[in-house]
Amino acid sequence: METLQEQDLIRVVIADDEPLIRMDLKELLEEASTCKVVAEAKDGAEAVAAVQEHQPDIVFMDIRMPNKDGIEAAREIQSILKKRVPIIMLTAYSQLELYEEASKAGVFAYLTKPLRKADLAPAIEIAMARALEMHQLHDEISDLNHKLEIRKLVEKAKGVLMKKYDLDEPTAYRRIQKAAMDQRSGIKEVAEAILES
Repeated sequence: METLQEQDLIRVVIADDEPLIRMDLKELLEEASTCKVVAEAKDGAEAVAAVQEHQPDIVFMDIRMPNKDGIEAAREIQSILKKRVPIIMLTAYSQLELYEEASKAGVFAYLTKPLRKADLAPAIEIAMARALEMHQLHDEISDLNHKLEIRKLVEKAKGVLMKKYDLDEPTAYRRIQKAAMDQRSGIKEVAEAILES
């Protein structure tokens, strides 16, 4: 069972085909006392499985790995999970094309090897902040889409009432509101009932 302190740690998955890199990165992350490595993977396919199983807060992943490279694995991880997982790509290569591909795959940050302890904390902080922003934006978009759906239903229901009873728009809307209050239900449910009748 995890202690309260362990629950507060940032849960990390490390994916790199070089065992020494994984070991060094794990040591650097755990030295900071803010991270807990919950899984390690030696290739992209294992990384995808580890992320699905452990649902980490952040992923450090090498860009070049066997079976499935880091960019392909990042793309897959971002498409199968319900929330965006911040992925920090690790590489010995500093090529513009790789940066662009990684960004398109949903990577949040990019660190070049050899890794330096001083680079880890800012990369983690920025990646986690961006992930939180994206999550909040996703929630806002979902909420707006839900409100728009209700608005469309109400508009259609108003149109039905206006045509059926020869009402003006404000009167039709008041009827929908009154029905919602009388039935103690939402305006969406009343609009749906009107459209179904």
